[in-house]
Amino acid sequence: MRLRRVYIKRAGGEIASEACYTAWRGFSHLAYPLDFFEWEDLTQKCLRLDPLTLVVGGTVAVHMALRQIGAPVPPPLNLPGPLLGFAGRAVWETTLGAVRERFRSPDASPLFIKPQVETKSFAGAVVTGAVELGRLQHLDDDTRIQTAEPVAFVSEWRYFVHRGAVVGLAHYRGEWSIVPDSDTVRRAVAAYSPGPVACALDFGVTADGRTLLVEANDAFALGAYGLDAVTYARMLEDRWLQVVGVEA
Repeated sequence: MRLRRVYIKRAGGEIASEACYTAWRGFSHLAYPLDFFEWEDLTQKCLRLDPLTLVVGGTVAVHMALRQIGAPVPPPLNLPGPLLGFAGRAVWETTLGAVRERFRSPDASPLFIKPQVETKSFAGAVVTGAVELGRLQHLDDDTRIQTAEPVAFVSEWRYFVHRGAVVGLAHYRGEWSIVPDSDTVRRAVAAYSPGPVACALDFGVTADGRTLLVEANDAFALGAYGLDAVTYARMLEDRWLQVVGVEA
């Protein structure tokens, strides 16, 4: 046992999400000391946090916990540099101001954008014009974003990766019978080095049969999608310890 305690988020007295429930099951099986917290407990700094106390919750909650102990908040993984060859589309970094300028032209083609620094500053979305940009009017022009050509997927799957190996997978969107090419996934997992000790790689299949990387997601706050509870808990533990600088 390497953690002193695990805090799991509740909302209105109930475990906050399926991911939190999976973590509770996994860490309970591992016999880790567990406590629950509500959002106000975290915002009012009522929790006794330290690098060996893991916080399980959504991305915003985990970011807040990391800041309270002075640990770095990892930037979004999005489409990582080592895996751009698996994206099958143009990907580049720019600013929101540049995207706004682009869509001053009525002939601008759609773009998919995601935050490059602050994960939850906005949800990733396809921008086609003023309507989508209007939802981002609260953000400054210098907001850094990752931009990509939009791709239509007919099926999307999540591959859970822990210590360089796939430890689980889940179908989460589209046609369940259409499965990504396993060799492509294996090559991507091998290529993602150095990467986080634990993460998820989401792959999609296009209508013409190509297997492409949708995005990577960090394991410090990750949807469980039915993954084995102990496997999920181990992923959260290893990634938290890596982020706070006490990796084994």
